[in-house]
Amino acid sequence: MNKLAAKTKFLNLRRFTNLFARSEMQCSIAGFYSQDEFQAILTREKARADRNGHGFSLVAIEVSRKEDASSLVKYFQNKIRSSDEIGWFDHNTLGILLYNTSANGAWQFVNKNRKRQDDFFSMYKYSVYSYPNEWCVF
Repeated sequence: MNKLAAKTKFLNLRRFTNLFARSEMQCSIAGFYSQDEFQAILTREKARADRNGHGFSLVAIEVSRKEDASSLVKYFQNKIRSSDEIGWFDHNTLGILLYNTSANGAWQFVNKNRKRQDDFFSMYKYSVYSYPNEWCVF
């Protein structure tokens, strides 16, 4: 390998490592992904689902106050699987990406958690989008 190729490979590795470190720092501080990060995760998962033939669901929760978001995130971080993701779907909507989960399974997840936290959950509007069926455009 010549010096230019080696230097390019090193710079690409360093750039990737720095991006990953920044991304992890943002996630650990906020407790969930930013809108840009979450959209990138959704895009990646759509491609993966198309390639592998499996689906996924997105639970969207409209949040009117940012302070409520942290309470919701803390609650749901203990309820989701380690393979699932939480992040900002848009400026006032939290998204919970449930890998390999049908729309029916996502609604069961929502309703199960609503029953546990009646007053807390009744103030939010929930939507479920399932890919490849019933998918929202983003």
